[in-house]
Amino acid sequence: MTLRIALAGSPVHVAAEPLTSEAFASFGSVVQNPRPDLHPSTASSSSSSAAPLPRGAVSANQGHAIQYRHASQVRDLYAERAPSRTASGPVVSVFVCAARPLSSQGTFTVCVLERHPFTTQMFSPLVSSADTYLVIVAPTLATSGADGTGASHSSAVLSSGGLPDLRHLRAFVASGKQAVTYGAGTWHAPMVVLGREGTTLDFVVTQFANGVPDEDCQVVEYEGDGCVDIRVSLKAPTTTTTSKL
Repeated sequence: MTLRIALAGSPVHVAAEPLTSEAFASFGSVVQNPRPDLHPSTASSSSSSAAPLPRGAVSANQGHAIQYRHASQVRDLYAERAPSRTASGPVVSVFVCAARPLSSQGTFTVCVLERHPFTTQMFSPLVSSADTYLVIVAPTLATSGADGTGASHSSAVLSSGGLPDLRHLRAFVASGKQAVTYGAGTWHAPMVVLGREGTTLDFVVTQFANGVPDEDCQVVEYEGDGCVDIRVSLKAPTTTTTSKL
């Protein structure tokens, strides 16, 4: 289901920042090797010089691997929260995402946000010709019909919680060594791959679904004078970006 919203108000300024577990914690989780400096053979040694394993890690595969347990939360909330109570199941798919062009100012324009209200969604990048992507997320407003920009709306989207809070939208730059899990109901932009024209980044996407469109995915499209511009600077962490809402 897509909800189209015409907005007016003061600009939103967002600066892209590096993706870290701490910064992303309120939106989901970042999955990556927490200790790339630690080799399995060193950690599995029985000698006194063996490197200590981090909390939650165990030596595995006869000492040839390190297993970091509970790396990300996987949740299926359909049975307890979806209005239709239609049974859900796991879905694993592959997304081949083309690199998106940036503006001459090194910014990217977003006018669509979506969420999956009853499931987590994990994007795991595969080795591809591109290796960087942009993660754009927003908190959810209270169910009041407001969207944080002065506009007011009513829609079935609100039955699963409020609209995106554009005033507190965040953007993160991720590498191909990082997977990301969006928490259930987290508003996010469709995947944005960064890189040269003609390159792609492939993702294995893991989630749950029940085949009911309004329960599997809810989409908000922002409209204004031509389009709503949510511009995220990628030049440097100190550079701000401008949205025209």
